[in-house]
Amino acid sequence: MSEIPVIDLTPYFDGSDKQGVADQIRRACLEIGFFTITGHRIPLEVIRSANEAARAFFDMEWQAKMKVEAVAGMGYIGPDGENLAASLDDKQVTDVKESLNLNLPVSDQVWPAEPAALKQDCLTYYQSLIELAAHLMRLFALALDMPEHFFDDKIDDPRTILRLLNYPEIPPENDQQVRAGAHTDYGTLTILWSPDSRGLQAVNRAGEWVDVVSAPEQFIINIGDLMMNWTNDKWLSNIHRVMPHPETLGKRRMSIAFFHNPNPDALIEVIDSCVSEDNPPKYEPILAKTHLEMKIAKSLGKEVKL
Repeated sequence: MSEIPVIDLTPYFDGSDKQGVADQIRRACLEIGFFTITGHRIPLEVIRSANEAARAFFDMEWQAKMKVEAVAGMGYIGPDGENLAASLDDKQVTDVKESLNLNLPVSDQVWPAEPAALKQDCLTYYQSLIELAAHLMRLFALALDMPEHFFDDKIDDPRTILRLLNYPEIPPENDQQVRAGAHTDYGTLTILWSPDSRGLQAVNRAGEWVDVVSAPEQFIINIGDLMMNWTNDKWLSNIHRVMPHPETLGKRRMSIAFFHNPNPDALIEVIDSCVSEDNPPKYEPILAKTHLEMKIAKSLGKEVKL
């Protein structure tokens, strides 16, 4: 697969062809672990309001942003404060980005008081993505030949993170500087919105880097390591990175990533439909909470308790 497929969710939401949408998702997850979606029913104005609030936050003075300095990975992480590649035991240079990592319930230690619009705009967006993720998990169940609601009781108290990301300008002479190191995501799925996704790349089954491009009204979806565990490696939690792009050198890049994880006490066991006599389970059962703590601790270089 040389291009990331675009999948319209409309036949799922209107009930006309749920299985047809699930079949498209199955193919994408088998081949590259990435796809983009349309017809997701989240208004563009909700998305843009969250993005403008994020822009206003990152435009503030450093001292103002540090009022919500990250504790245990939640809050503000400044430039050079993270190495995502370390989660794959790659000790390369740190990422060139800053982020504001938000979770629920809302707390003053993590959610900044300024800019004034951020809390409400990002919370509205956050809650919309939680609902969308639940629908995607039902499509995943159908794609895995399981009952549509198979995952419901494992994600009814999900641990989610909304990550606002700001990649500063990179001068042309630093055109090989990594903005976000090669890594996989840790949980079940990621929903990414970026008004300019150029620079995001994923590895296909042939080992080639493929550009991941989306339109402003689309979301980019990729599966994470826990979903790969659940599917016994049938589905691909793909390595991806953010590199400078010739058309974005010297320009700022922003995006918002939503990370969906199961309930912390969910036991991740290989799904029956992904096991056969010739393909026994490759993973021991593990609590979702334990898996995520190990992954996040590697990327931050310190112990994390969720």
